[in-house]
Amino acid sequence: MPTSDPVPPVPDLGTYMAADTPEGRPRLGKVTAWDGELVHLQQPGGGTVWTAAPAELRRPTHDERSLIRVLTTPVPGATRGVRQTYPEPPITLPEHPVPPAVPTPGCATCELVAVWERNSLLRHDYSKAADFRVEMRNHPHTEPKLTLPGGRP
Repeated sequence: MPTSDPVPPVPDLGTYMAADTPEGRPRLGKVTAWDGELVHLQQPGGGTVWTAAPAELRRPTHDERSLIRVLTTPVPGATRGVRQTYPEPPITLPEHPVPPAVPTPGCATCELVAVWERNSLLRHDYSKAADFRVEMRNHPHTEPKLTLPGGRP
């Protein structure tokens, strides 16, 4: 009679299991299904479903069970039954939170950077406008931090 490996028991649906990973941190999951070969598990507290062979799974340790309890216990509302009120109206932020940079009088580089910054603001490219503003703030410098396009926009 051929000898075969014993079939590992399949964990019950709804139980939490652990699988060791190469990184050293175990992966925890609640058994949600079994398709005959693989056990389907979901991370404690919800999340991505993952699969493992029954032989790769083990019962969680005491510390892992404590972590599972923390991740699955709902947090009670601090003001349950109390209507939330706000003492002040919400803050409305301006469309342009930072004013445009002011070029140094007589500096051709600063004046060109100011033109490019205004052009970027008109195109609603606030990231590029901030880059130009930083370039102007760091002026004078020996090596430009930003390569300016030639000519005017």
